[in-house]
Amino acid sequence: MDTENLRSFLEVAAHGSFTIAAHRLNLAQSTVSARIRGLEEQLGRKLFVRDSDGVSLTPAGRQFLPHASTITRTWEQSRQDIAVPDGYETLLRLTAPAYLWDSITSPWIEWMRAKRPNVALRLEGSFPDLAIDQMAEGLLDICILYLPKPHPGIVYETLAVDQVVLVQHTAQVGPWTQNYILMDWGLEFRVEHDRVFAGMVKPAISAGLVFIGLQHVLSQRAAAYLPLSAVSAHIERGELRRVEDTPVFQRPIYLAYPQNPASSDALDIALTGLRTLARNLSGDQAFAESDRAFSMQSMSPESGNRFRDKDMRKTKNLKRMERNPKDRDAL
Repeated sequence: MDTENLRSFLEVAAHGSFTIAAHRLNLAQSTVSARIRGLEEQLGRKLFVRDSDGVSLTPAGRQFLPHASTITRTWEQSRQDIAVPDGYETLLRLTAPAYLWDSITSPWIEWMRAKRPNVALRLEGSFPDLAIDQMAEGLLDICILYLPKPHPGIVYETLAVDQVVLVQHTAQVGPWTQNYILMDWGLEFRVEHDRVFAGMVKPAISAGLVFIGLQHVLSQRAAAYLPLSAVSAHIERGELRRVEDTPVFQRPIYLAYPQNPASSDALDIALTGLRTLARNLSGDQAFAESDRAFSMQSMSPESGNRFRDKDMRKTKNLKRMERNPKDRDAL
């Protein structure tokens, strides 16, 4: 049975649309349709039925769904295990925001090569929610992210605290509000942002990734709230400047890893390296240090949501705004 056919089946089942599944798989819709037909021929059963809302699973499709998911995960895990290069003991897979490459990811690679040269490394790029799902399936070992997603068996700890500042292109003409991209830093940021800038017209453009926001600011001579660690070099080069008399938001960076890893020794070394780098970064004006870990192994989704809400309230003091020194002097 072709695992690519199974992957297409899972995408169509998840989104109820051949069109969306084709887009996510970067395939032509006709290719996805052909894969589903081939799978139905192999099984001798119809898997989908078209309705007014798109497509939905037939009873046979619903029965096949968990098996398709299990087969796909098993195949991916097997492929990953076999992919350990010859001469290496094990493989560690990490995903992190691209803008942290210089400050965390690249120094961590050097740390691992020095401490455990027999461990192979794979660097992945993924959206946080997808990354946590991959970790739960054994396809990822370490994830650095902003918003922890409750999941059984996943441990989170606060690695550092990023300072998010308002910057604008030095060549921007007119008020920064006229060409502003709204970064989606989560619900609490949006609430605080809307409170501080209550009179602002809602921006036409928004983004959820630092890379996209930064590239837009640079190419379109715009303004945005971005991590200071991501824009410091651009400020030093005179490409960007901080907007005066605007608040600074502090945002935790979380470290996620399995509670029961396959290779605990290698993972312990890797986590020690990341924590050490984070402590070193706490002396940088762009970062602060924090020390808090929690596990979500025994949580139901409902209790996980309650825990996350409680945890976010605890960290709200980390996200409080700092006024410009001139503002403090005026108070």
